[in-house]
Amino acid sequence: MAKNKIKKQEQTEPMLWDNVIYEDRFLETYTGTKILQDEVTAVVELIANAWDAGATEVGISWPNGVGIKEFSIRDNGTGMTSEEFLQRWSTLSYDRKKHLGEYAIFPDGVDLPRRFAFGRNGKGRFAGFCFGSEYIVETSKNGELNRYRISRGDDTPFFIKSELPKKSDKHGTRIYCPEGKQRIFNQEEIGSEIGMRFLTDPNFKVSVNGTEIDFSNIDGDHIQKEVIPIENIKTPVELIVIDTQTTDRTTRQHGVAWHVGGRLVGDCSWKGMGRDQLIDGRRIAAKRYQFIVKADCLSDSDAIKDDWSGFDRDNETFEQVAERVYDKIGEHMLKVSEDDRKDTYSKAVRRNREKLETVGPAGRERWKNFVEQAQEACPSIKVIDIVKLSEIVVNLEQAKTKYALIHRLAELKPEQLDDLDQILDEWTLDIAKEVLDEIGRRLKLVKEIRLKVFNEETKEVQDLQPLFKEGLWIFGPEFETIEYTSNEGMTRIIQDLFGKKDIKGSRNRPDFAILPDGTAGLYSYPQYDDETGGEIGTDRLVIVELKKPGIPISTDEKGQCWKYILELYKKGLLSDTSKIMCYVLGETIDPQECSPRKEKEDRVIIQPLDFGTVLKRAESRLLKLQDRVKNAPFLQDKKEEIEEFLKPVDKEKNLFVEIA
Repeated sequence: MAKNKIKKQEQTEPMLWDNVIYEDRFLETYTGTKILQDEVTAVVELIANAWDAGATEVGISWPNGVGIKEFSIRDNGTGMTSEEFLQRWSTLSYDRKKHLGEYAIFPDGVDLPRRFAFGRNGKGRFAGFCFGSEYIVETSKNGELNRYRISRGDDTPFFIKSELPKKSDKHGTRIYCPEGKQRIFNQEEIGSEIGMRFLTDPNFKVSVNGTEIDFSNIDGDHIQKEVIPIENIKTPVELIVIDTQTTDRTTRQHGVAWHVGGRLVGDCSWKGMGRDQLIDGRRIAAKRYQFIVKADCLSDSDAIKDDWSGFDRDNETFEQVAERVYDKIGEHMLKVSEDDRKDTYSKAVRRNREKLETVGPAGRERWKNFVEQAQEACPSIKVIDIVKLSEIVVNLEQAKTKYALIHRLAELKPEQLDDLDQILDEWTLDIAKEVLDEIGRRLKLVKEIRLKVFNEETKEVQDLQPLFKEGLWIFGPEFETIEYTSNEGMTRIIQDLFGKKDIKGSRNRPDFAILPDGTAGLYSYPQYDDETGGEIGTDRLVIVELKKPGIPISTDEKGQCWKYILELYKKGLLSDTSKIMCYVLGETIDPQECSPRKEKEDRVIIQPLDFGTVLKRAESRLLKLQDRVKNAPFLQDKKEEIEEFLKPVDKEKNLFVEIA
């Protein structure tokens, strides 16, 4: 437990603390438990420290229960002086980039291309505690060897004991743990884990118990190799794909590494050698995969820069090779990034949930397709950018469905017109054009339906149903976002609409059965249990029955709808509290049957309607909407542009229609 050390003073004076107090779990909270408890994470952090120190060789002793009893890691890097060690080890959140820069520091006499450093905040130094409650650091630099014992403390996260320095003609650092015990991972397993992360640079060699790690150490489930032939180039490229199958903390050990003649060109990264970034570094796949490109065919092409920091982008051979290689990498990443894409899609849905509830099934489908296709076509695009673009697209979809809102606004009373003007003031010219264009398309559809319903040669299924399927909105704005089945038997309706695959129905065929879409919350009226809050059935169902011209609506036609409803009740798909609205449409109505039929204490209403009345209402509503939008206050100075927009343009393609 932490111990409080308080300096005693007079009660009239403020209390002073001699030191900061740390709870036992401070170090775990500060570093994260994986560095202190996971052997793979710990050894990777320690190897990364050797990389940052400019080492070319790292030797690890891994307890095997036979001859090797203690864990140790030794490198031939730069090492540290006494002052450097104490500054770095005793400073929490040590800013490596600030003090040492972003590149590894090589020992004197080592001439290698620059390498980006892994370290950022100094937390990796505590990885030694994964192998014991204390560890020893021996580090040599400038002819001096310093030795330190790092231990966990009671009232401090750790403390350091140092010994007198000794002379040394070497450079580098060794960290070892005196506590000898069998490790969780055996030698082969830890060798595989290291190989999956530290084979990107041939100039950086790691060995475990005297055996150098190479591609053969990697378990076959984690590595794939593919030969890529290049047109007009004799030597093919070998692509090695390494999948850690776990997500590392950072992308520092992942990306694409180019090897030419056994030497690393540039850095291992996702930047794509001068091209666009191959994948957003925050994605799951970016922290799992390495692609090693063995391109010895570029050794004599003058494609490599003199300092080996990269390739000449204008070199035709490199461009030819890179195009084939990055295409292959893109194909692979598309296959393996499904989890990333699902995660991004979920974030986009959460950001746009309220707006998506206003655009209808077709709009949501277009939006969903955009988000998915954009991720596939642009794998390097950042998650935040996809989310921002998804907002733009849903706004465009909202613009297309604004007419659902003004269907309601068209019924406003005169004293409510100020509210309408206020809402229209928030629109843009483009939104107004979208709405006017949709109104024009709908007016045209009403005319087409009118021509069919008063023609006795019209066929119910072939002619009327397709038109009403496209124009269910004529019954009101609530039909903008509904899920429906068209001219299907009751079995199909039960299975598709109600999701009951194990229930079969009769051969009765209502023309349209409409269930408000509950999956996305749009015009959804599910029934809920008052106590549990869970869905317990359907709250509202709408059925539309069409009759071909020449057949008047009578008692029998009303009764047909009642048969459908009774069947759904008997199958247990409707409850006594469900509300059902049936529309029976025909050319004429028997004068004795004009009133609605009501059942189940008025929870079921079967309403006969003649085509003329329905279409007249829809047309009147549309024309009223068109007039109100055209005369909205914010469009008063855009009248000429709007009129020009509404003129017939390319009637054959139906780009616009005359609205008069």
